[in-house]
Amino acid sequence: MVSDSPRGTFTKTLLAASALALSAGVAQAQGDSVKFGVVTFLSGGAAGPFGVPARNAAELMIDAINEGSLPAPYASAGIGGAAITPIYVDENSKQKNADFQKLVEKDGAEFVVGYISSSSCKAIAPEAEKLKRLTVLFDCGTPQIFEDIVTEPNYTFRTAATATMDNVAAARYLVATGAKVDRVAGINQNYAWGQDSWRDFSASMAQVNPTAEVVTEQFPKIYAGQYGSEISALLTKKPDVVHSSFWGGDMEALVIQGSARGIFSRSKVVLTAG
Repeated sequence: MVSDSPRGTFTKTLLAASALALSAGVAQAQGDSVKFGVVTFLSGGAAGPFGVPARNAAELMIDAINEGSLPAPYASAGIGGAAITPIYVDENSKQKNADFQKLVEKDGAEFVVGYISSSSCKAIAPEAEKLKRLTVLFDCGTPQIFEDIVTEPNYTFRTAATATMDNVAAARYLVATGAKVDRVAGINQNYAWGQDSWRDFSASMAQVNPTAEVVTEQFPKIYAGQYGSEISALLTKKPDVVHSSFWGGDMEALVIQGSARGIFSRSKVVLTAG
């Protein structure tokens, strides 16, 4: 996840992907139309805050590109004169790699834009390289994609920033503003986004305040919804600062439940994705 809105992020990504596709000769190879895969959450907990707005942005932009109604330098209709035919795929699937393979090999998508979940991007980046299909990751925040997983990408691109800058900045901000940061705790979702966010924040805190002590690390399951035991652990450890990269419904639930039990009045809570 990133701080930009799904609609704004997807709009910029689609324009970038269109330029890449044109430079790669995708449209010319298809004649009158080019199939374009759009992968986003159409169901599940990420659909409301991220997936459906991204799909809406895709529909809006694809219509505008096909009509040639965008401002210059994108005013020409289609991609190299070829109209975009979108193929929408629900990211809320337990077989993401198989879905990508079908999208490319059976449905004939010439390029793919999508993927919100950091876990999805970790799985799809190597697949895109293997199938040699232009793929633009538009939202996932994990820095692992090009740092650890695909270190020499040829077909995979990303247009959104990683979570690293948010979490490094949060640690620096706390110290710069004179906040008490002797005891630090974290509550983050137990998947790549949450793990990476906490890693970057806690590592940064160790650099800017070497005497800071991590008193507890909580990693509940994504979409858990109830955080009673985690909040109890935070209250028991009495941290000066609580870091969280929760987003969407999980973040809302944490705010409601944590406020009722006083976590926000007892500790400084830093929400890097909220």
